[in-house]
Formats: sequence, C-alpha cells, structure tokens
Amino acid sequence: MSNGPLAGVRVFDLTMWMVGPWCSVQLGALGAEVVHIEQPDVDWSTLGAGVPPLINGTSVGYIAWNMNKRGLSLGMKSPEDRTVAYELLKTSDVFLINMTPGVADRLGVGYDIVSEINPQIVYCAITGWGESGPMALLPGADTPAQYVTGFATGTGVPDGDDEINRHFTQMDATSGNYAAQAILMGLLARKRTGKGQRIHVSMLRAGSALQSVRIGEYLGSGHQPQRLGSGSQNTAPDRAYVCADGELLGLSVTSEDQWRGFCEVIGQPELASDPRFAVNADRVDNREELDGLLEPVLAGMVRDYWLMHLNRAGVPVGYPMTWAELRHHAQVLENDYIVPVETAAWGQVWTGGPPWQLSETPARMFSPPMPGEHSQQILADLQQQRAAAEQPAAARES
Repeated sequence: MSNGPLAGVRVFDLTMWMVGPWCSVQLGALGAEVVHIEQPDVDWSTLGAGVPPLINGTSVGYIAWNMNKRGLSLGMKSPEDRTVAYELLKTSDVFLINMTPGVADRLGVGYDIVSEINPQIVYCAITGWGESGPMALLPGADTPAQYVTGFATGTGVPDGDDEINRHFTQMDATSGNYAAQAILMGLLARKRTGKGQRIHVSMLRAGSALQSVRIGEYLGSGHQPQRLGSGSQNTAPDRAYVCADGELLGLSVTSEDQWRGFCEVIGQPELASDPRFAVNADRVDNREELDGLLEPVLAGMVRDYWLMHLNRAGVPVGYPMTWAELRHHAQVLENDYIVPVETAAWGQVWTGGPPWQLSETPARMFSPPMPGEHSQQILADLQQQRAAAEQPAAARES
C-alpha cells in the first residue's frame, strides 16, 4: 500500500504510446492507483515490435512508460466491457485519455457521460493540436510536434538543417508532465470546491510553453533565433570545445566572477578586461571572435585537465556522457537518477528514478504490468464493491 501524497487516488488510464502513459507514470510514482486499460486482444509478447530496442519482444518504451500501474483488459467498444468501465469510473478520481477529439465520445467515455457517472472526477484529455482548428483531427506525435511548435527550427548546427531531439522527451514528456501538473491542480481544486472538472492539454500548447524564452527572443527582436549547435543563445562562452585528446569539454560561464576565474585558469587573464568581452552581453555579441581565441587554447590540454582546474575555479563544466558512463556514475547512483525495477516478464530493468524527494510521503517506482495482468484482481475488487453497495439496500427491503 502506498503512502505517497496521492495514496487513495484512483486513475482510470485510457492512454497509449508516450504522452498519456508518461503522465500516469508520474501519478503512480506519487502513490496513485493507476489502472491502465489495454485492449484485450493485445499480444504482450510482441507489444511494441517495430520500436527498438526490445526486451523479450516488448518495446522498452512500453516498459518505461507504464511503470507504477496495474493492467486491465477492456474492449471499450464492447457493451459488457463498457459497463465494467462505468463501474470502475464510479470509484475513480481521475480519468485520463490521449486520443484525437471525438474518440472518447464514440467510445462512450466523453466528459458529459463520465461526469454524469462521477461528478467529482477530474477528467483530463490530451490532444496533439487542440480540440478545434484545421489540425484538430490530425494525429499528434513527438516528432511532428517538434516541427509544428518551431522547436526544430532553432535546433541544429549553424547554417545547417532543422533538427529534432531524437528522444521522445521534448513534446511527449513535456505534455505529459504538464498534464500531470494540471491533474494535481484539479485534485487540489476539488478538495476546496467538492467539484470535479474537465482539463485539456495539447502538445502544441505545451510545446509553446516550453519555448517561452525562444518565442520572446523572436517577438523582441523580429529575428529567428540562430542555430548554435551546442552553444547557448544567452551566455558566452557556453558551448562544447574540442580538447587535446579529441574529447569534448562543455563549459558554461554564467557570471562575471566565473568569467574572470575562467580567464585565469586558461592563462589568459587579459581577456577579462578586453572591452569586447567585458560583460556577458559583449561576449554574446562577439561570440565568434571569442570562440576564435578560446578554441586553440582549450585544444592545448586534455579534457581531464580542464575539468579538474575549472571545477576548482567554480566554473560550470562537464562533458557529454554516454549511457554506459551514467549507468555507473557515482553522482547518478547516489541520487537515484536511475533505479533498478524487478519485473516478472522482463527481468530486472533500469528506469529513471522519481524526480522528487518527499521526506514524509516518498515516491516509488514499480513494475509495469503486462496488458491485462491484473484484470481478474481488479474485477474481483469491483465485485466486492458492488456486493457491499447492494447489501444495505437488501437489508432495508427485508
């Protein structure tokens, strides 16, 4: 039994792929009982095939995005299964769906129906592009959302092509995180008002919120932000440089104290008083000249030398780590950045640890279900609840 902050909250999770399941992973980590609905004819042994890599025939995406849940098989087009769904919704606190507008109504779980079954429910719908407009009925996914929101337009090397982030985190996970936040606010509002409500989150809106600074740059200047590869739009020097051993060193000078300390470490104290680089705004305006001076200096020593001395000087610095390095990194392990999870179907797997540390109501991570794994258990619970609800009525009639 969870003692997390959402202990006692039940989530009816009618989601697929990442954006919706990622939202419910967070709610489950915080202690909610998440009942993940899967269609009954899914073959779990091949689930996610075509989305590599696979673990025992199942996509790692399915495994990672469905942690912290119980699995129930329901065919929402079946009248019998829909009756079961309605019974479960009576005792649910949250309803979550990520499908194109209109699908929930066709499945019999639109807001009007669900709120009539349970007026206190917090109903959250996630869509790709919104519920109206010329794109509303088009399917949404992370990659097209990176294009449509403009994310890819500012990503890439100078004078290069548009690029996307190859990991489904920018739009899918951002939208899922925003949805989880909105659900928490809906539950908080219900505690105050006693009423449920409908929440809508779109990937288009979430992606725009994620890029507030970039949008502000354009609106303030009238110019499309430059592609800078590993560089930052807002500070300089702030990018990756090649060292003597061919390794990359990523540094980020974010204050004038750090700038002076950096100049001392690299043996170029005169740069700190150079009027071209006096303050950050000057360094940003003259980044090409600055890089032309720094590149040969930083290429003169190996990466570990710079890491040691810049860390001592208090200059933010690092290097692009591989997952093999992260898997065994002392800081990662000490802070549960990744944690092992035992599963029945996939053995021990590793996943990202909960991003919060709550001293009294800790978060958790546990095995994802095989589709429908807990169907009998959940149906038995519903039968017990039905019997308990009918008993007082029978006693009154006698």
